[in-house]
Amino acid sequence: MRRFRRISDGHVQLRLPATERAVLSSLLPQLLAVVDGVEGVEHLRARLFPVAYDDAEREREFQRLVGDDLAEQRRAALDDVVTSLDTGRSRGRHWVVDLDDDGVQSWLAVLHDLRLVLAQVVGIRTEDDWNRDPDTAQPAEIVLWHIGALQEELLDLLLGGLDAG
Repeated sequence: MRRFRRISDGHVQLRLPATERAVLSSLLPQLLAVVDGVEGVEHLRARLFPVAYDDAEREREFQRLVGDDLAEQRRAALDDVVTSLDTGRSRGRHWVVDLDDDGVQSWLAVLHDLRLVLAQVVGIRTEDDWNRDPDTAQPAEIVLWHIGALQEELLDLLLGGLDAG
């Protein structure tokens, strides 16, 4: 089942089974805690906000200039996705919401951030780690790969109009 599709007004429609919506809804407050730097999630936050400079003074200056803005952008995207999850509508056993361009960008950003954090949780540290199959006994790995599939589907939809040559 395709989750994302273009609709007539140029927007994108997202259609999820109710269980997938519930899983995503449960992950968003946890992602917000990472963005906000709640105690105990420093190792996860470092994956979202990696060190930009090896030099400590340059890194402090970078954080002073853009650190709060980067976190605020992530919070805004999270707010948009939470709002879309709250304002969608049920259609049978599915939940549906129409996303404008800003909504699509927010979904892309949040799916990306969820993948980064979940990759850290399950121990993916290198490019080679992505090549292994998920451990189906580990719910976090299943969710990670599913979110990756959602992100890929949305990107394929958005890039579908581009010429491969």
